[in-house]
Amino acid sequence: MNRELRRYAKIFLYRPRYRASRIGSFVRAAALLVSFLWLTVFCGGCVGGGVTMLNACGETGTDPECHTLASGGTTRAYLLHVPSNFQPGTGALVLILHGLGQTGLEMEQISGANAMADQEGFAVAYPYALIAQPANLAEWNNYFDETDFGNNPPDDVGFLSQLVSTLETKIHPDPKKIFFAGVSDGALMSYRFGIERSDQVAAIGAVIGTLYGFGGNLQGIPAAAGPVSVLTLAGDQDTVVPYCGVAGWASQDQTFDYWTGPSANKCSTFDTTAPLCDAQGNVTAVFEKDATGCSGNSEVRFYRLEGGTHAWYTNPMNVSGQIPYNPDFNSTTGVTEMDILLTFFATHPKL
Repeated sequence: MNRELRRYAKIFLYRPRYRASRIGSFVRAAALLVSFLWLTVFCGGCVGGGVTMLNACGETGTDPECHTLASGGTTRAYLLHVPSNFQPGTGALVLILHGLGQTGLEMEQISGANAMADQEGFAVAYPYALIAQPANLAEWNNYFDETDFGNNPPDDVGFLSQLVSTLETKIHPDPKKIFFAGVSDGALMSYRFGIERSDQVAAIGAVIGTLYGFGGNLQGIPAAAGPVSVLTLAGDQDTVVPYCGVAGWASQDQTFDYWTGPSANKCSTFDTTAPLCDAQGNVTAVFEKDATGCSGNSEVRFYRLEGGTHAWYTNPMNVSGQIPYNPDFNSTTGVTEMDILLTFFATHPKL
């Protein structure tokens, strides 16, 4: 795939779709409109002429949950929701990274994590990626073989590390309960952060992502700085981030093997050694893989979403005949993507 085709794929394909109710679709449509306005007419202090003022998070008016952080010579935005029942010192912090061309505002609306935070008492942050040119889309600087940022790509690992440190000072979460979740492009970025800043994150939840893409090379992925628990959810019909991989894309087998292998968590116990894909690149019957006996008491778990495409699903996934489906999902594991991620996080604090 040449450079222009890869850019086309990024712009028009590498953006997760979502499944929800019509009301949810309306909310997301409104969020998309706000995001578009933020990307195209944000003017900071414009007044008069009927121009709507937007804050740094792409919202009209002011929002006490919208914050900025100076990082790498530029201003970065993030939303932060801290529920009234959050307990400093013991409460968890979850950072959720949006997909390509999206914003933290969209991720807040789509994930439904704020309502769960209010119920469970954890804090949740939604960082914003910067706009890459010439695609003019928000993009995380993860393990691609090229970047749309040219010769001066942003230090997103540095930004996210600084954000974690800032929030540790601002709201005082338990440093052993800091978690990253990401969707699509955000999943790849979560993987990169876990590899390079494993001291700052206890567990990662990756949805419809892989270790690298668009011509990346596994040999170029460094060894992880330390152990971190990893949960991956991937649709076996995903044609954007191919489940079994294609030239230039890591397969889910390669991603699982990296995290369980000597470069990362050094796991010793596997519930199955069967591959997720056969030698011909066909999906096997394996629905779940789990590795324990890993460094630092970490764990690596994978769930296949049967029939799942490149989407973040808000509907239960334990109902046979529905798409997607996984027979291992239940009230213990959780049945929706956000619930499954949070359940995994709750049982995987850092030692």
